[in-house]
Amino acid sequence: MAEKYTSSIALVVDGPVEDVGALVADARAAGDIDRATAVRNEGHLAQELHWGGRMQKGVVRYLHDGDAHLLRTETYLGEDGPTIGMQRQAQLLQALSRQLRGRVIGVRDLSAVTDRDEAWMNRLSVGAVERDDAIVTVSDGEGTWWVRTHGAARFDVPDLELYGLNKAQVPAGEQAIAHVHDQLLRTGLSSDLTLPDGTPVYLVPVLEAWQHVPLDWPGVGKAGQDRGDGLDGPRASLSLLKGRRLGRYKRDLEGVVSALQPA
Repeated sequence: MAEKYTSSIALVVDGPVEDVGALVADARAAGDIDRATAVRNEGHLAQELHWGGRMQKGVVRYLHDGDAHLLRTETYLGEDGPTIGMQRQAQLLQALSRQLRGRVIGVRDLSAVTDRDEAWMNRLSVGAVERDDAIVTVSDGEGTWWVRTHGAARFDVPDLELYGLNKAQVPAGEQAIAHVHDQLLRTGLSSDLTLPDGTPVYLVPVLEAWQHVPLDWPGVGKAGQDRGDGLDGPRASLSLLKGRRLGRYKRDLEGVVSALQPA
């Protein structure tokens, strides 16, 4: 059983939650939480708990983030995958929401850097989970484009980024990233990866990728530079897979971009 928490999703509430322990106790009394204990040194503001008849733990804590009051849930989803994992976390959020009695004003998926609503939470709680509920793809640029994902790292695979696309290639880039994520989620990091047309590719950590592409492309920066919210976890780009030379594969990130055919 993993002891790390890879997924963070929060209820946005209308003010401070003064006693998380009391809130969780009410959820236990309602039968939605199995057991819980206070997190050491966090007083009334955080509880570690089990729910849904599972041994896998999670944490619920209150925090004030900028202008938002958040009741954040943290858990590990790697063993369950996107559908069951997101459903399970949504059920925890739903259990807490019932005890807040109308105080919830939104849902914030911190792992995917995306704001949602209660309807989204309720849909996931019954297992109606789509790909973009779990892994969100973002594309932006002007002339040169950058495509990236948020949320995949909670399933023990890296989020993916592609650099240097033109606008017409963006849909193909998004499709390529989704295709590679499907392979990673199905068989893990040892997967033989391909683009949708069958072209073999492999993962290159983002900091390594930056050494092989123009530094003025969107999304590229100096190694070690703080990239902001949602961009500091396990992340990789894609390179064409070519024959090894001296035991190493030659980086060809631009070859991946050239292989993307406009939709």
